[in-house]
Amino acid sequence: MKYRIGVLFFIITCLLSGTLIYAFARPGTIYLNQWLDQIVGDNFQQNLSAMISGFDIPGWIIYSLPDALWMMALITLILFIWDFKINSKSIPWIFSAFITGILIEIFQVFHLIRGTFDRNDLLFMIVAACIPLSFTLKNQVKCKTM
Repeated sequence: MKYRIGVLFFIITCLLSGTLIYAFARPGTIYLNQWLDQIVGDNFQQNLSAMISGFDIPGWIIYSLPDALWMMALITLILFIWDFKINSKSIPWIFSAFITGILIEIFQVFHLIRGTFDRNDLLFMIVAACIPLSFTLKNQVKCKTM
Protein backbone atom coordinates (compact mmCIF):
# COMPACT_ATOMS: atom_id res chain seq x y z
CA MET A 1 0.00 0.00 0.00
CA LYS A 2 2.83 2.44 0.83
CA TYR A 3 4.32 1.74 -2.60
CA ARG A 4 1.09 2.71 -4.37
CA ILE A 5 0.74 5.89 -2.31
CA GLY A 6 4.36 6.75 -3.10
CA VAL A 7 3.74 6.33 -6.83
CA LEU A 8 0.62 8.49 -6.69
CA PHE A 9 2.61 11.11 -4.76
CA PHE A 10 5.29 11.01 -7.49
CA ILE A 11 2.66 11.48 -10.23
CA ILE A 12 1.03 14.40 -8.40
CA THR A 13 4.45 15.96 -7.72
CA CYS A 14 5.35 15.82 -11.42
CA LEU A 15 2.04 17.38 -12.44
CA LEU A 16 2.19 20.04 -9.75
CA SER A 17 5.84 20.90 -10.47
CA GLY A 18 5.15 21.39 -14.18
CA THR A 19 2.12 23.51 -13.37
CA LEU A 20 4.04 25.64 -10.88
CA ILE A 21 6.79 26.29 -13.42
CA TYR A 22 4.12 27.56 -15.82
CA ALA A 23 2.47 29.67 -13.13
CA PHE A 24 5.69 31.26 -11.86
CA ALA A 25 7.79 31.60 -14.98
CA ARG A 26 5.59 31.69 -18.07
CA PRO A 27 3.78 34.78 -19.39
CA GLY A 28 0.24 35.64 -18.40
CA THR A 29 -0.99 34.87 -21.92
CA ILE A 30 -0.66 31.12 -21.34
CA TYR A 31 -4.11 29.57 -20.83
CA LEU A 32 -3.18 28.09 -17.46
CA ASN A 33 -2.14 31.49 -16.17
CA GLN A 34 -5.29 33.12 -17.53
CA TRP A 35 -7.36 30.49 -15.69
CA LEU A 36 -5.42 31.08 -12.48
CA ASP A 37 -6.11 34.81 -12.72
CA GLN A 38 -9.82 34.12 -13.28
CA ILE A 39 -10.05 31.63 -10.42
CA VAL A 40 -7.87 33.36 -7.85
CA GLY A 41 -8.07 36.92 -9.17
CA ASP A 42 -6.00 39.93 -8.14
CA ASN A 43 -3.31 39.41 -10.81
CA PHE A 44 -2.32 36.13 -9.16
CA GLN A 45 0.05 35.10 -11.95
CA GLN A 46 1.83 38.46 -11.98
CA ASN A 47 2.36 38.20 -8.24
CA LEU A 48 3.86 34.72 -8.67
CA SER A 49 6.15 35.92 -11.45
CA ALA A 50 7.32 38.82 -9.30
CA MET A 51 8.49 36.33 -6.64
CA ILE A 52 11.09 34.84 -8.98
CA SER A 53 11.93 37.93 -11.03
CA GLY A 54 15.40 38.21 -9.45
CA PHE A 55 16.41 34.66 -10.36
CA ASP A 56 18.12 33.67 -13.60
CA ILE A 57 16.30 30.45 -14.44
CA PRO A 58 17.62 28.51 -17.46
CA GLY A 59 15.28 28.41 -20.46
CA TRP A 60 15.12 24.63 -20.53
CA ILE A 61 13.58 24.63 -17.05
CA ILE A 62 10.95 27.18 -18.02
CA TYR A 63 10.09 25.90 -21.49
CA SER A 64 10.95 22.17 -21.75
CA LEU A 65 10.83 20.72 -18.25
CA PRO A 66 7.06 21.16 -17.69
CA ASP A 67 6.24 19.08 -20.79
CA ALA A 68 8.69 16.42 -19.66
CA LEU A 69 7.21 16.32 -16.15
CA TRP A 70 3.69 15.98 -17.52
CA MET A 71 4.78 13.22 -19.92
CA MET A 72 6.51 11.37 -17.09
CA ALA A 73 3.40 11.69 -14.93
CA LEU A 74 1.16 10.38 -17.71
CA ILE A 75 3.36 7.39 -18.56
CA THR A 76 3.78 6.58 -14.86
CA LEU A 77 0.01 6.83 -14.34
CA ILE A 78 -0.64 4.44 -17.22
CA LEU A 79 1.95 2.01 -15.85
CA PHE A 80 0.38 2.39 -12.39
CA ILE A 81 -3.08 1.56 -13.78
CA TRP A 82 -1.68 -1.55 -15.51
CA ASP A 83 0.18 -2.59 -12.33
CA PHE A 84 3.56 -1.77 -13.88
CA LYS A 85 3.29 -4.53 -16.45
CA ILE A 86 4.25 -3.90 -20.04
CA ASN A 87 2.12 -6.28 -22.05
CA SER A 88 -0.41 -6.39 -24.87
CA LYS A 89 -2.97 -4.55 -22.72
CA SER A 90 -0.76 -1.69 -21.57
CA ILE A 91 1.32 -1.09 -24.71
CA PRO A 92 -1.49 0.58 -26.73
CA TRP A 93 -2.12 3.03 -23.88
CA ILE A 94 1.55 3.80 -23.40
CA PHE A 95 2.05 4.20 -27.14
CA SER A 96 -1.03 6.46 -27.46
CA ALA A 97 0.15 8.74 -24.65
CA PHE A 98 3.65 8.94 -26.07
CA ILE A 99 2.50 9.63 -29.65
CA THR A 100 -0.07 12.20 -28.49
CA GLY A 101 2.60 14.15 -26.60
CA ILE A 102 4.96 14.04 -29.56
CA LEU A 103 2.23 14.99 -32.06
CA ILE A 104 1.15 17.97 -29.98
CA GLU A 105 4.68 19.32 -30.28
CA ILE A 106 4.96 18.50 -34.00
CA PHE A 107 1.55 20.08 -34.75
CA GLN A 108 2.98 23.35 -33.46
CA VAL A 109 5.36 23.41 -36.44
CA PHE A 110 2.37 23.49 -38.79
CA HIS A 111 0.41 25.91 -36.55
CA LEU A 112 -2.31 23.32 -36.02
CA ILE A 113 -1.92 23.87 -32.28
CA ARG A 114 -0.95 27.12 -30.58
CA GLY A 115 2.57 27.16 -29.30
CA THR A 116 6.16 27.19 -30.42
CA PHE A 117 7.83 24.04 -31.67
CA ASP A 118 11.05 23.22 -29.86
CA ARG A 119 13.34 20.25 -30.45
CA ASN A 120 14.32 20.35 -26.79
CA ASP A 121 10.69 19.77 -25.85
CA LEU A 122 10.67 16.64 -28.01
CA LEU A 123 13.93 15.40 -26.53
CA PHE A 124 12.80 16.08 -22.96
CA MET A 125 9.46 14.32 -23.52
CA ILE A 126 11.12 11.27 -25.06
CA VAL A 127 13.57 11.00 -22.16
CA ALA A 128 10.78 11.59 -19.63
CA ALA A 129 8.68 8.79 -21.16
CA CYS A 130 11.65 6.43 -21.21
CA ILE A 131 12.51 6.86 -17.51
CA PRO A 132 9.45 5.13 -16.00
CA LEU A 133 9.41 2.63 -18.88
CA SER A 134 13.03 1.66 -18.25
CA PHE A 135 12.42 1.17 -14.52
CA THR A 136 9.37 -0.95 -15.29
CA LEU A 137 11.21 -3.04 -17.88
CA LYS A 138 14.14 -3.52 -15.53
CA ASN A 139 11.86 -4.72 -12.73
CA GLN A 140 9.82 -6.89 -15.08
CA VAL A 141 12.97 -8.63 -16.37
CA LYS A 142 14.36 -8.92 -12.84
CA CYS A 143 11.16 -10.60 -11.61
CA LYS A 144 11.20 -13.11 -14.48
CA THR A 145 14.77 -14.18 -13.75
CA MET A 146 14.11 -14.78 -10.05
